[in-house]
Amino acid sequence: MFVQIKLFSALGRLLIISILIIGLRTERNFLHAQEEMGPGKPEQSKALLFRTESRLLHSDVIGQDFEIHISFPVDYFINDTSIYPVLYCTDANRNFDLVSNIVNILNFSTKGIPRILVVGIGYPITGLEDWGAWRTRDLTPTNDPEHDKSWQHTLMRMSGRKDIVVSSGGAPQFLAFIRDEVIPFVEANYRASKTDRALMGYSHGGLFTLYALFHSPNTFQRYFAGSPSLWWDNGVLFQDEQNFANAHSDLPIKLFLSVGSLEDEDMIGDVKKMETRLRSRNYPNMDLQSHIFEDETHPSAYPAATSRALRVIYK
Repeated sequence: MFVQIKLFSALGRLLIISILIIGLRTERNFLHAQEEMGPGKPEQSKALLFRTESRLLHSDVIGQDFEIHISFPVDYFINDTSIYPVLYCTDANRNFDLVSNIVNILNFSTKGIPRILVVGIGYPITGLEDWGAWRTRDLTPTNDPEHDKSWQHTLMRMSGRKDIVVSSGGAPQFLAFIRDEVIPFVEANYRASKTDRALMGYSHGGLFTLYALFHSPNTFQRYFAGSPSLWWDNGVLFQDEQNFANAHSDLPIKLFLSVGSLEDEDMIGDVKKMETRLRSRNYPNMDLQSHIFEDETHPSAYPAATSRALRVIYK
């Protein structure tokens, strides 16, 4: 259970916006430097992780191309008949490298996690502003025009572009895309388990992870919702949880919830509230664990939360 700790209001949200600003500026300066290199100078190249590949997948549901990144376990090409559990993660443009490396590190320990396929769902972006706009669309369950207007203005100001469009509320379509297009694609092309799937997300991704849990509970068996944006639309996801409880007597999953101790008071309070409500349902086959990461902000808690979550949900 959670314990009471010292809180710093709104710090987490400010820090994650600052990181996005720094990332956009750094990316813009790097591309400008590449343009000035001229003939005969080194060309920009894309670094790749070991045992990974990227595939372009068109979504008929959303009407857009997505980048699907695959990270293979160390023995995938040796044991050519083995079937592997699959971890699906959102926000792959920012976290696929991190998640894949943490998985590989934990695989080396005898007390670590099983060897799994990591599937990152990302976008063919021209800048982080595209990622910011599209993740807001795909990971939020309802439309919030005021949020869209504010975030669109912020992304335009940070990137210098005038063609950014932010339109939240696309979680139903994004869930259908994952369930009906990504998962069949992965299971048709890779030795991926059809009965051992995990979904993870952080911030808006954590919000979406819980949305998927309440709206398509049989799609995944393991879930990690890190610092979920449960404040969205006045806590609309708590109504989803209530609707699910009204219709179900069991929830046979493993779920890890987390938040940083230095995050906004509302963020911490909402995660505690979700944990309390889920435990109160007394689902006989639900395995729920949660943790507040001491002295961690919204951005900084992410690596530690990912490592802990993987060890919990694959215990």
